[in-house]
Amino acid sequence: MRAGIKPEIVIATAADIADRIGWEQITLANVAGQLGIKTPSLYNHVEGLPDLRQKLAVYASRQLLDQLQDAAIGHSGKEALIEVGQAYVLFVRQHPGLYESINRIPDPKPAPFEQTAEGILNLFIRLMQPLGIPPEEAVHAIRGLRSLVHGFASLEAIGGFQMKEDLMESLSKSITYYIDGLSRQFN
Repeated sequence: MRAGIKPEIVIATAADIADRIGWEQITLANVAGQLGIKTPSLYNHVEGLPDLRQKLAVYASRQLLDQLQDAAIGHSGKEALIEVGQAYVLFVRQHPGLYESINRIPDPKPAPFEQTAEGILNLFIRLMQPLGIPPEEAVHAIRGLRSLVHGFASLEAIGGFQMKEDLMESLSKSITYYIDGLSRQFN
């Protein structure tokens, strides 16, 4: 085993490959090649490709949660949700492979991934509380917002927005329209 290679370095290398050339290119051979080691040496750090991809999804979900939490600091209500929505889209722009790893993690999902997913959900629940959405409706409202932001990021990633209007302004307005509609529904 080459000195200095730790599990964190293996995951960081897989993350770099995912973001540079795509999630499908995360292979043991590609990671080992990037690290300058032989593929069997990776088994000192991961149990195989499924394990590597699960660990990458855990890493990615933590990165996403950190970025969303940072965006929420100092904001509340609709403004916080706009900031977090923009941070979500920026994460997808900056880390397309990491984002794909979050969405492609197979079941059963590891406990650390589930904990981070719960953290993201709780962040959105807290941010939506000032809007007066009843607790029994919160998950539905959050799914709607996630669908809006995910769809926006996905369309942007494939070049789906060709008009000259500013994309972040469009995203902000879309989130505003959605949140205003929710507020009217429940207040």
